[in-house]
Amino acid sequence: MYLSKLILQNFRSHTQQLLEFDSKLNLIIGPNGSGKTNILEAIFFLAAGKSFRSSSQSKLINWNDFFTSIQAKVISNKNEINDIEIKLIKDQTGRSNTVSRKFLIEKVEKTRKKYIGIFKTVIFHPDDIRLVAGSPGRRRDFLDEIFLQTEWRYTQALSQYHKALNHRNELLNQIREVHSTKSELFYWNQTLIKNANIIHDFRTAFIRSANSFFSNHFDPQIKLIFLNYHPSIVSEDRLEKNYQLDLHRGCTQIGIHRDDFSFNNNTFSTEDKNLAFWGSRGQQRLAVLAVRLAQINYLEKTYNDKPVLLLDDIFSELDPDHQKLVVSLCQNYQTIFTAAEPESINILSTAKVIQL
Repeated sequence: MYLSKLILQNFRSHTQQLLEFDSKLNLIIGPNGSGKTNILEAIFFLAAGKSFRSSSQSKLINWNDFFTSIQAKVISNKNEINDIEIKLIKDQTGRSNTVSRKFLIEKVEKTRKKYIGIFKTVIFHPDDIRLVAGSPGRRRDFLDEIFLQTEWRYTQALSQYHKALNHRNELLNQIREVHSTKSELFYWNQTLIKNANIIHDFRTAFIRSANSFFSNHFDPQIKLIFLNYHPSIVSEDRLEKNYQLDLHRGCTQIGIHRDDFSFNNNTFSTEDKNLAFWGSRGQQRLAVLAVRLAQINYLEKTYNDKPVLLLDDIFSELDPDHQKLVVSLCQNYQTIFTAAEPESINILSTAKVIQL
């Protein structure tokens, strides 16, 4: 799969923009503030229906306009051409801040369920370094990101899980104030367990695939990395055991909303192998790059289709040896790089250059 053409209208800083890409390596180069990352964000939005930078869809629309359109021509591995588009439209009445979202394939509007998975991307951006030492929520968001652009079942389970979690937490407060009874928790407990099991299975499959990828990789530094998954399993017995604590705190203490994983390295002499505590900045950068490569490997093997790789300002994060490693690995995928430094053209001598 590769992206042949991208048309942006009123997307962030791009009022009108037409870009055509090579099926292999592409370099978008321009000074800071020229909109390079905005282009990668638009491509990612086409795949996931959400931004990797902002939770507010209204911020994706150019300040002076009420709608944005992201349109692309995607060539599948069977050389089939798909015209896909996402439109965001603000409420023009001014009565609310809502933004409607429309998914289109070949100009025909589709539900998100029908649209999801037609186009896949993997994004690496400078903030990814916080995957290693940042909050557990950031790592959970990473796991969600993998499946939200490929698996409707995961998307639906995650939505239903969080709705059930909110209802259960509200009910706990009502029980504590003697406005409800414990028996009313049964339905929400079952909903939590059912959807948590679906999510847990997907997350476990990726962690297992990533560790297999690391152990079989030719780069010795990547071989030493592994992901240590820390799931928070939810079951009837555990919910019952935690009931008094949940009631006291007014919120549910276990479940996939408490999942986490760590980046570990076997070279550390301490018992704790977590890169967040013992890894150098360079080791942490390599670990993040490695997990993105594992994500590509997982998507390709699971769906028999190569995702488009988006690398935002990656060369400033890597030493020359790993710059060469990245370029060699990217030969097998359509890759779209961004860079501010003209020297990047020398690193990517065979890439199509798009100057902003």
